[in-house]
Amino acid sequence: MSWDIETDVVVVGGGGCGLVAAITAATFRGGVDVVLLEKNSRITPNSAIAGGYLQAAGTRYQKAAGVDDSLELMAEDIFRKNHGKSDPAVTLAVCRRSADVIHWFADELGMPLELALETDWIGHSRPRMHAHPKRSGAYIVQTLRERASGLPQVLYADTTPGRGLVTDDRGAVVGVLAGQEGQVQRIGCQRVVLAAGGFAASRGMLQQYIPAVVDATYIGAQTHTGEAIVWGMEVGAAIEHMTGYQGHGFITAGHGTRINPGVVSAGGFTVNAHAERFEREDQGYSEWAGVVLRQPGGVAVAIWDERVQRPLETTGTMAESMDVGAIARCATAAELAQRFGLDAARLARTLEAYNRGVAEGHDALGRTLLTEPLRPPYYAARITGALAHTQGGLKIDVHGRVLRPDGTPVPGLYAGGNTAVGLSGDTPDGYTSGNGLLMAYVLGRIIGEHVVASLRGEG
Repeated sequence: MSWDIETDVVVVGGGGCGLVAAITAATFRGGVDVVLLEKNSRITPNSAIAGGYLQAAGTRYQKAAGVDDSLELMAEDIFRKNHGKSDPAVTLAVCRRSADVIHWFADELGMPLELALETDWIGHSRPRMHAHPKRSGAYIVQTLRERASGLPQVLYADTTPGRGLVTDDRGAVVGVLAGQEGQVQRIGCQRVVLAAGGFAASRGMLQQYIPAVVDATYIGAQTHTGEAIVWGMEVGAAIEHMTGYQGHGFITAGHGTRINPGVVSAGGFTVNAHAERFEREDQGYSEWAGVVLRQPGGVAVAIWDERVQRPLETTGTMAESMDVGAIARCATAAELAQRFGLDAARLARTLEAYNRGVAEGHDALGRTLLTEPLRPPYYAARITGALAHTQGGLKIDVHGRVLRPDGTPVPGLYAGGNTAVGLSGDTPDGYTSGNGLLMAYVLGRIIGEHVVASLRGEG
């Protein structure tokens, strides 16, 4: 075959997974040559849009805080949330490497990280969310981009979208088509890593696989149009859990920013347009999206107090929401009711009943995550539900190799991030906080290492 460019590895997608895979492949055991294809770096990837909370078990940060955790406990939590639907071997593989990647970020990339103790994360039995001090994924992606673009073995090709895969007569993936329309080039390589995101920005694929969210607000990257999943299918790959997705039930209505789900898990509650609570709030923020959208007008009002606000207000999502005026501070419940157009008397009764249940340790809606009664001043935001990203994708093994329906690998092809099937099963309630970034950063590291080992005949 004739090629315009030849290299060892092509990574399609410059988000979190693609960046980590490219950096790892270029540096692990001396590294190999990598071409990293980025559709458009000006469009913020999901890994940067995210709050940047990274789940990991057995880190030195946990040990310093006296947290006793293990990969087995972490995997159990993921299985419990997804109803046992994620691949057991893949789930254990990423849990096993999660602490290593946190330490690699800190020690090799110089990334400041800390254990995020400001709130309880629903679904996690131990504090295991690690984050940048600014609580924003943008800082993590910036660090990764700077490292990748500075490596001599990485050709960072921005505004160069992938266009498809090239296979030989045995069905092995041996290259990639890439470039702007009318300027497509053939890049020959020995390994291809698909890390181009999911299909949440593809109305056609949503209509095919998750029609219920076709008209939902989408808060992720517009580059996630699913073509990498289609390319995998075209070369014989299996797909799995294509109905799975992560929702987000704490999007500020009218502003489009996010509030930290900790405002509720740390003690707040929510009411609908009738100033009444409607479901127990100690649910994951993914499934909470659908709960909120079922309320009148598809909105609700989250209410919390100064005790809850103080440790969360410096996190990236909260700071952004405060900057645009999406969060209100109200001296009294009556002021809050007026601000959000709620019936003041009914809101007062709802607040009184909630506080009484917290004090007595028995919530009327069955909520078990109770802390302290709320006290003025109050904080509140009007929220709605949204689609964050899809969780279905190409089926993979523990090394990130793409599998056929019979379980054999497609030669030369890997997938990670939202191009690969995630850990959340086939429904939104299967999502555990951090699942998306776990399959981005940790799987990207696993893939990069295996690519190098396989090219050297070691794996």
